[in-house]
Amino acid sequence: MLSRSKAKVVVVTGSVGKTSTTQAIATVLEKQFRVGRTIKNYNSDLGVPCSITSCNIPDNLKNPLAWLAVITKGFLKLLLKQKIDIYVLELGTDRPGEIAQFYWLKPDIAVITAIAPEHMEYFKTIEAVAVEELSVSDYSQLVMINKNMVPNEYLNLINNDEIYNYSREDIVNVGLKAKDLNVIGDHSLDAVSAGLGVAKQLGMAIEEIKEGALEIEAQNGRMNQLAGLKNSVLIDDTYNSSPEATLAALDYIYSLPKSQKIVLLGNMNELGETSEIEHTKIGEYCNPDKLDLVITLGVDANKYTAESARKKGCKVAQARDPYEAGELIKEQLEQGAVVLFKGSQNGVFAEEAVKMLLADPDDSKYLVRQSKFWMKIKKESFSL
Repeated sequence: MLSRSKAKVVVVTGSVGKTSTTQAIATVLEKQFRVGRTIKNYNSDLGVPCSITSCNIPDNLKNPLAWLAVITKGFLKLLLKQKIDIYVLELGTDRPGEIAQFYWLKPDIAVITAIAPEHMEYFKTIEAVAVEELSVSDYSQLVMINKNMVPNEYLNLINNDEIYNYSREDIVNVGLKAKDLNVIGDHSLDAVSAGLGVAKQLGMAIEEIKEGALEIEAQNGRMNQLAGLKNSVLIDDTYNSSPEATLAALDYIYSLPKSQKIVLLGNMNELGETSEIEHTKIGEYCNPDKLDLVITLGVDANKYTAESARKKGCKVAQARDPYEAGELIKEQLEQGAVVLFKGSQNGVFAEEAVKMLLADPDDSKYLVRQSKFWMKIKKESFSL
């Protein structure tokens, strides 16, 4: 389908920020091009083709009739010659060798957001993560790297002569300021700058690029600001969690004007043997002068993050599940408070705590994992 359409392909890989970056790039490019983008969180070997054909992955992966319907829909779109100028696709990996399987996309541009701890039960070392994420350079025409998030010692792993560095400075260079944008947190600016960089590489005019950047919005569960009870501000960053992203989210909370500040720090899953160290580091980063309450959720967060945050002098409470966490926040919440929610999915699901604090219950449509499929998993997880 890609070769028939003659569309250009932009792919996004990296340890953190892939979804926000993918959607930011697509938003900017839409000011000039017809863009196909990753739908939902379809970044796997099954998900990427479904994003290209705008088809949903069947709920029952073993149902041949359901897959037949997906394939038929895809072929119909091929026959109808759906016109797309550029596909912007997120590529995910859980273990070594999975990025290599996307060679068939033959990307015109590959964007690498960051090299940081991820799925460490399989990768074991940061170098192994770097080898995996940077392997996209083997089959891409041009590689764009976030120079602030990809350590220099791994650049020799890039098998490509066409390399372009992007950074937050690019936002200023096109005449924009962070306060002009509809995203929060310095790390959210990385996604915006990637959008600017790709647009420049594809020849867009500066004015169109600026217009597109101003239309970029936070994705559900990714530093998304929502209205909470008692005029509080809820920072929903519950889609997933990693050490780099958690530290960046805390930095944002620290930068805000004085008010009551509460953080819910859920487990960072899939860190393998590094989990104790990384969860302890997060607790040590908690500043008692800038946080009124730290709530932990999940086995390692409750054990390591809670202990190290207490040693730093923070007021800490441990929650057994997101519903208890939500109640704990409700009990302590003051007028105009700021509450950060951060955590991975399985065994955490911190978005359910966010739901309990919303000023308008209808805003639950902006939360992640609210489908019947996910609600069933949560019910089973917490024996509700």
